[in-house]
Amino acid sequence: MLIRDLPEDVVMEILSRLPVESLMRFKCVNKAWYFLIRNPDFIAKHLFWATSEKRHRGLLLNREHEITRTPWVSLHSNETLEVSRYVDLLQFFPRDVGELVVFGPCNGILCLFGVPADRNGPRDGLVLWNPATRESKALPIIQRPAEMPTTFPFRFGFGLDPKTGDLKVIRILNLNFRRCQVEVYNLSTDSWRVINTSVNPIYRINSPRFPSYLNGVHYWLACERGGPDHWLMLSFDMSNEVFQEIALPSLTERPSFEAVAVINDSVALILAYNDLATRFYYICVMNESGEEKTWTLMFTIGPLLHFTRLIELRDDGFVLLRNKNGWLVLYDPITQEQRELPIYGDSFQVVSYTETLVMLNGSGECA
Repeated sequence: MLIRDLPEDVVMEILSRLPVESLMRFKCVNKAWYFLIRNPDFIAKHLFWATSEKRHRGLLLNREHEITRTPWVSLHSNETLEVSRYVDLLQFFPRDVGELVVFGPCNGILCLFGVPADRNGPRDGLVLWNPATRESKALPIIQRPAEMPTTFPFRFGFGLDPKTGDLKVIRILNLNFRRCQVEVYNLSTDSWRVINTSVNPIYRINSPRFPSYLNGVHYWLACERGGPDHWLMLSFDMSNEVFQEIALPSLTERPSFEAVAVINDSVALILAYNDLATRFYYICVMNESGEEKTWTLMFTIGPLLHFTRLIELRDDGFVLLRNKNGWLVLYDPITQEQRELPIYGDSFQVVSYTETLVMLNGSGECA
């Protein structure tokens, strides 16, 4: 029996389980498949299977080139870590980028924040990008307020409003630590708007180093200026657009609060403990019971050398580290075995994502 002889719903079920790369080719088979693969119901079904079964995964590696000192981005197999292709950032930004930060993923979409190499050139840029379909969308130019120095950083969040299905980008500006302004970008309207917020301007909010969005909420690690021992977590509800302060666990030892991360559908806090020439990372998971939130130690990474830096906590239980010599290392927290990878850099950002058909432009055409 040929596939064209199968009922339409059976064909839809078969196609919804295939990788994006295959589906992008199949759009050329006939008009019926072209419109099916672009259909929102089919895209939602494909997304459901890809996320629920954790299939069709990709990995983005953002590192600083050791010679040019500019961002060098590549896509890899999430399983083997082999390179699938290199990414030209000029397809997203009008000028050379001196610094790149990646936020997400959310439904297979990444948010790229590019700082131009020439500070006197164009303003900082934000781009939403689906690396599987290669579709991208540049957000409206970010204009810095006149009183905000060009060296002063923004803080961003990125996620989905589960009530409307709309992708949102959050931009937090702390103006001279006297006033905090929060802006929200909606993909559906392609515009920014200022919202009322109760964020305390004395908080120093850390930029996310790891995926920090889960189930309609984005999380940041923050501390109170002038009070280095007062650390907390800030959350932002993408639907209600309300911030909430979350207390961190009480600790007898004095750790270094490293970051917030989402690991296997749980919100985690990363703590670092230094002991003589070694370092330990403690990964604590947040448990929610109504309004009360508690923390449980999930696992420990170490002992490691002081110069070792945590790069990614993988869903398969392994950890990516940067060793003292600048090489990327695959580490097993259970056996403490380390495998040095042939990937070198002064700094790394690694993001694993699910390959999806989620569209960014109304037409659905890929850039």
